[in-house]
Amino acid sequence: MVRRERLAVARARLDLAGALRFLPGRLDEAPAQLAAALDEAATDPELRLAGLVCLARVHRARFVRDGDPAALEAAAEAYARARRLVPRDDAAYGDLLAEWGEVLLERARAEEGRRFTSTAVRVLRESRAAVPQSDPRSGPRLLRLAAGLRLRHTYEGDLVDLREAEYLLELAVRHSPDPLDRARAWRDHGDVQQEIHAHTYAHTHALDRLDRAADSYRRAWRAALEPDDATSDPAALRLAALAQQLRGEVLERLSRPRAALDAYRTSLTLLTRLPAPGTDIDTGTDGGAGPAVLRTRIRALEAVL
Repeated sequence: MVRRERLAVARARLDLAGALRFLPGRLDEAPAQLAAALDEAATDPELRLAGLVCLARVHRARFVRDGDPAALEAAAEAYARARRLVPRDDAAYGDLLAEWGEVLLERARAEEGRRFTSTAVRVLRESRAAVPQSDPRSGPRLLRLAAGLRLRHTYEGDLVDLREAEYLLELAVRHSPDPLDRARAWRDHGDVQQEIHAHTYAHTHALDRLDRAADSYRRAWRAALEPDDATSDPAALRLAALAQQLRGEVLERLSRPRAALDAYRTSLTLLTRLPAPGTDIDTGTDGGAGPAVLRTRIRALEAVL
């Protein structure tokens, strides 16, 4: 078979594998198609790059279907092979790093994920550095890098990781054009304040980090509701409701029950505006209590005030 015909066959296999990626029942056919395509495209770096990225995405789809962390490891390996085919000054380089970093972070969160955490942080750091801060993609990448640092702190206990995460989230707030990205950054910033408090309270006995957490959650709530269509956007409503719920929890820890009650009431009001009342909050990274739990907390606070 001449080279042109081999490449045509490789492209056809690649197209087929890309379609199989969206068919869970036939997903297992895709790796064989891609292995053949990569062999046929041995002399075409661009086609091999497309094949390796597709292979990584197939393995990610396998993880979604089966929940097997080994699929994420296979995806990470495919991305690592793909990176070697992309020059650092190529526009696709940063996007490839972003996908690879997401996979590594997801693997680090899964069972026995500790050994993947530092690699995830390194790749996410490279991904963040690949775009200027003015780029709209910068905000989400800062959020993911901060998430990786927080996860590494969970495993390693180094306060430096939390300090850097705090700084990165403040950068994300300043440079993200999307109000929901800013809201997510403020929410995560509040979480980091609580994590720093947990790390340092035994030595300082100070509550200032909890005060900062409450303020960050308040800012997250305001940012989530900033768009004109926020009250009809389920994602914005869920995020705003979660921010007020988290704020209420912190205010209770600060012995401010009246302010906590107001926060829980606001959260419940936002939840009742969702298309499907009763659904638990799910912003993609952290869940929150549903309306029934919030009503219980509200009644408990009302009983003592």
